[in-house]
Amino acid sequence: MAIRNRFQYEVATGRMTLPVAILIALLVWGSTCREWTELVSMALCAAGTYLLIELNTTFALIHTRTTLPSALFLTLYAFCPFLHAYTPAVWLPVLFLGILFALFQSYEAFYASTPVYHAFLLLGLGSLAIPPVLYLIPLIYIAMGDLRSFSARTFFAGLVGIATPYLFLLSYHLYLGNLESACDTLLSSFRPMPIDYSILNLEQAVSGGIVLLIILICSVRSLMATYQEKVQTRIMLRTLLILEAGILLLLLLQPHLFNALFPLLIALGALPCGHLFAQTYNRFTRIFFGAALLLILMLGLFNLWMHLFSF
Repeated sequence: MAIRNRFQYEVATGRMTLPVAILIALLVWGSTCREWTELVSMALCAAGTYLLIELNTTFALIHTRTTLPSALFLTLYAFCPFLHAYTPAVWLPVLFLGILFALFQSYEAFYASTPVYHAFLLLGLGSLAIPPVLYLIPLIYIAMGDLRSFSARTFFAGLVGIATPYLFLLSYHLYLGNLESACDTLLSSFRPMPIDYSILNLEQAVSGGIVLLIILICSVRSLMATYQEKVQTRIMLRTLLILEAGILLLLLLQPHLFNALFPLLIALGALPCGHLFAQTYNRFTRIFFGAALLLILMLGLFNLWMHLFSF
């Protein structure tokens, strides 16, 4: 290992990276917590951190021992206090990581309809909180084609999975006798809102710009380096990038959903970032890794200052 890459190597593959990230997250969350319900958000963030470790371990997305994706997700989430308030949308990162688990399990599987059903069931549950995530359905079917799990059976398994939570919900409202009003409310939630970026505050705009810059550069560079990976890993990384692009597009078209979709972008983008920094060591990654860490640190200080001292 070249001397110039030693710092990147130690951070990307070291055993202390995740414990340090956990300590930072606890300190930040403790200093910004205003309501006890934010502890639920912290617990779900911790669950997402664990699922990233399991996802990488189970499917060997990164062939080097690393906890960098989990550390990046945890740190970036903690450094954005405007994401800490509890809403139903805080379940989305956990649900989407579960979707990735199910989709990756369907890779060339003989009985792929079962994991596909589970993937779309989780998507349906997530859409109860944020209905526009259903716009990602075509992208998931495209990803299934790349994963070699798309067929007539899995197509209808996906439709059944999406419909399952809505059948229970509609049955409940039918029992209460307010089915018509519930359907009107549900349909109204799918109407697109005007694109208005002025609703984003300064913390959201700065956080979005910095995180998107880091994730996009890492995703492009990671995609360029996937020729060294085996076929299965390349396909799974492409699936990540397809969903990442879909979420980014949805975020740009519906900025009022920023707080709901931004954690998804962090969760999915953490894996390409970890893949790049843990497996690629050259002059570009040496410079960009240091610059990315500096940007993340400055972002954390800026958001903490705005959250604690701005009135």
